[in-house]
Amino acid sequence: MEQLIQIMAEKPGIDVILLNTGTAVILAGIMLLAYRFANTTASFQPKFAVTLVTLALISVVLMELIQSNLALSLGMLGSLSIVRFRTNIRDPRDIGFIFWSMAIGIAAATQNYFIGAAGSIVLAIVMVSSRFKNEKNEPMLLVVRGSNADLDKIQGIIQGTTDSSTVKAKNILSDSFEVVYEVQCDRKKENKVIEEIFELGGIDSVNLLAQNLSC
Repeated sequence: MEQLIQIMAEKPGIDVILLNTGTAVILAGIMLLAYRFANTTASFQPKFAVTLVTLALISVVLMELIQSNLALSLGMLGSLSIVRFRTNIRDPRDIGFIFWSMAIGIAAATQNYFIGAAGSIVLAIVMVSSRFKNEKNEPMLLVVRGSNADLDKIQGIIQGTTDSSTVKAKNILSDSFEVVYEVQCDRKKENKVIEEIFELGGIDSVNLLAQNLSC
């Protein structure tokens, strides 16, 4: 017990603190590159990327403070237990980046440089490789409205130009119609689908809408 208290009472020197901080910056740089390549240009969030780097440095500061003061560490544990974050996460992988950032700070502050570096390399490979799975196009709603068109031909165009399609709703009136499809197709084919439907004639509007999948 006395040995534990002695270890907790030892404060790291300035050179150690600078080394730990520098290591955290390097590992955070690896994480930042992984975050950039794990996302497309549209899904990349610069502010969130900066937050990840900041969180890694904050973790270093907190670890440097609490590992040399037992009372402060217990108080910090109690204060953090009442913190609640209500920010919505758009991509579930962002949670992994948040914990990765905290792990970087902990590894650097405890001078477990090899664990931090090895873990960062493995996580970078996993996150970047997950981009290709994440690039699978999400289902979208295709709404076709018209007054005089062959619905079978519209169905044929949609089946021939999309990867999958499902009729979600049909509203047929005496002088007009509205059909809603759930489709999944390559982003490069979206304009082609719309153009081919308009070429049939009798089409008033074609809307392609992204579905809101959030709870």
